[in-house]
Amino acid sequence: MFELRPYQARAIEHVLDRHRARTRRLLVVAPTGAGKATLAAELALQFAIAEKRVLFVAHRRELILQAYARFAAHGVPERELGVMMANDPRRRPKALVQIASIDTLRMRAKPAADLAMVDECHRALAKSYRDLESAYTRAFHIGFTATPFRANGQGLGDAYDELFAVATPKELIASGYLVEPQAYTVPEDRRPDLSRIRVRRGDYDERALADAMDHGSLIGDIVDHWKRLAGDVRTVAFAASVAHSKHIAERFRAAGIAAEHLDGSMTTIERDAILARLERGDIRVVANCAVLAEGWDQPSVKCVILARPTKSTGLYLQQAGRILRPWRDARAVILDHAGCVLEHGLPQQEREFTLEGVETTDSDEEREVAPRVRVCAGCRAVMAASSRSCSGCQAMLFDVAKREDRVPEETEGQLVAVSEESWIAPARTSLPRPPNVRAIASRALASGRGHLHWGDFG
Repeated sequence: MFELRPYQARAIEHVLDRHRARTRRLLVVAPTGAGKATLAAELALQFAIAEKRVLFVAHRRELILQAYARFAAHGVPERELGVMMANDPRRRPKALVQIASIDTLRMRAKPAADLAMVDECHRALAKSYRDLESAYTRAFHIGFTATPFRANGQGLGDAYDELFAVATPKELIASGYLVEPQAYTVPEDRRPDLSRIRVRRGDYDERALADAMDHGSLIGDIVDHWKRLAGDVRTVAFAASVAHSKHIAERFRAAGIAAEHLDGSMTTIERDAILARLERGDIRVVANCAVLAEGWDQPSVKCVILARPTKSTGLYLQQAGRILRPWRDARAVILDHAGCVLEHGLPQQEREFTLEGVETTDSDEEREVAPRVRVCAGCRAVMAASSRSCSGCQAMLFDVAKREDRVPEETEGQLVAVSEESWIAPARTSLPRPPNVRAIASRALASGRGHLHWGDFG
């Protein structure tokens, strides 16, 4: 049996308190890696012990298999654990606890349930889930998600009555249950121009986005940055299309790095084999388009390449969260070639979640303000705006807001004035390169002087 972590035990007690208070629909928010399956397994066990019937629903085969394994390991007897998914042989209609695929459940007679739990419940406004709620008017409904909103900004207030946040990423990092990632971005001129791409239903038009991202120079940047910053660790890359994903894998292989592409058209056996090769270290990089964003746990994968820009904070957090589980004290690295970290903030930053959701429009000024970040001009590491030293190279960062003068930037023999705004970097703003102190010192020594003047810096 799994031993509950302290925050998980507190969460279970809170959920049961809300059940006793006759709350009917409770939204439980927990960061990726917090153990939502463990929470669901503990609740299923407690209800089953009380001879109450439980229904757990998910939308993907991987989530069904994970839930079954976790419920069984947590102490739910297998004779009381049934699966409703296509032709799965573990079909036990009389079992107290049923784990069901939403697609299968939609086509079959629905089992009785006193507790109905939905995984990845940010999908709960879809018709199939609304029909599920209507079928269980007397049940206690619980939804689990790390991202309690949809891409178009809709909240989940129509599906749930209360929201409960189990823990924050910072709390889990402080306790050692998650790894704090180091994020790197690229200069503004090395990111794709998305200004002409239309936004549909809260995110970029997929076809136009794929065309903008699938260019040789951009893919080359991905490989070069990975070789320099990732340190040859197991890596997942999120692409803008299947073709883009294949091209990323091809470019890695051309550079002598073992890489494969994975997509939803492959059989389960093929996908499992690719991920097994990644786990063994036979390959270093798996590129995909959206397949691995949800329901995939592989803690040994410690680098994520974001090559798919998105307006959806939920999709961004799901992708970035894949690498945050601890594994052998390895660091977690985010290589952001899509501007996602600048658009949405670091995954570990504090966010306020509500049932009302986020109002999103095509105008940046009217969008939700993301947590502020700043970028090191030297190593391109991204950190919170309050940082005074770089989390990547430990260089001290200037705070121009407290300076009266302006520090110029030297670019190709010309001096360019630098504004305060470019040094204190809000989301979606890149920093200028600071003066090259080593080069300036070398020129001074070459001229016969043994010291520097302030004028040497411009």
